[in-house]
Amino acid sequence: MHHPTSMPKIAGFASIFVGVVTAAFSFISKSADAAIYLGAAGVFVCIISLIIARKSTDELQMAVAGLFLAIVATAIGFWQQYNL
Repeated sequence: MHHPTSMPKIAGFASIFVGVVTAAFSFISKSADAAIYLGAAGVFVCIISLIIARKSTDELQMAVAGLFLAIVATAIGFWQQYNL
């Protein structure tokens, strides 16, 4: 039996994936500019996912978690730029 996956569920998974990748990259990277740009792009993608996933609580939680991780990645990039 075929079970279609809903768009909010895909948006939630995409948001958490982007958040984890950007946070991991900002911890590993020695380039503060790359971490800032990738984190900002992650924030943008996560905000779009948040808009798509706002009708379901479970997917909304994943989108918010991804947004939080992308914001942390951007903050780490700014910290690297001004403190290292």
